Amino acid sequence: MCYRATQTSKAYEYADFYAAPIINDADLEDHIYYHANGFAHPNLVTITAKDGVRQMERMTWGLMANWKKPLADMVKLSNNSLNAKSETVFDLASFKGSIMTKRCILPVEGFYEYKEVEKDKLPYFIHPKEHPYFNLACIYAFYQNPENLEWHKSFAIITAPANELMADIHNTKFRQPVIISNEQINTWLNPSTSKEEVIHLMQPCDDSNMAAYRVDRDLIKIGNKPEAMKAIEA
Repeated sequence: MCYRATQTSKAYEYADFYAAPIINDADLEDHIYYHANGFAHPNLVTITAKDGVRQMERMTWGLMANWKKPLADMVKLSNNSLNAKSETVFDLASFKGSIMTKRCILPVEGFYEYKEVEKDKLPYFIHPKEHPYFNLACIYAFYQNPENLEWHKSFAIITAPANELMADIHNTKFRQPVIISNEQINTWLNPSTSKEEVIHLMQPCDDSNMAAYRVDRDLIKIGNKPEAMKAIEA
């Protein structure tokens, strides 16, 4: 699973790195997330593509399909769609309308996961060794509020079985977010990519570009502060 992540760069830094122009002026605003809690539904930077051209835009974490339900109900339901399992993403009603044509990536400096040690849960921060960002594979959807007809754009992170490093850390669920390479981004974003290739891209990555360290056990209480990312002795 993946419910907590970081976005600590400036909006223009993500846009420059991914060669993805910012399409809305409002998305220029910088929101620094040392600890983005998915259950708070933060508005995070994502990279999409239109007609083969990358673009940067913000979306809400927690996918909301375009069902004719009140916004409050959809937000509540989106607590269950922060993640989408690669094994069922083609089948579940919330996700199957997005997986083939509405794919994006979430650039993060890292994400948090818990390791269970003698019935104690200890948080770890997982980050890239050699690149500035992980490219988390995501799907997105549009939802129109039936009360005021306002559109909302939201996303879910796709997860897969854990690789060796993540199996050691996430040692109860054995899951991890799907991470794709820089070379695979265009294929992932392309709505014409075949189902077979999408399935191939959702395979767990190896752990050669992943590292991890312990962070404060009070991660949730610390919230969105720099201290959330501070390493502590294991």
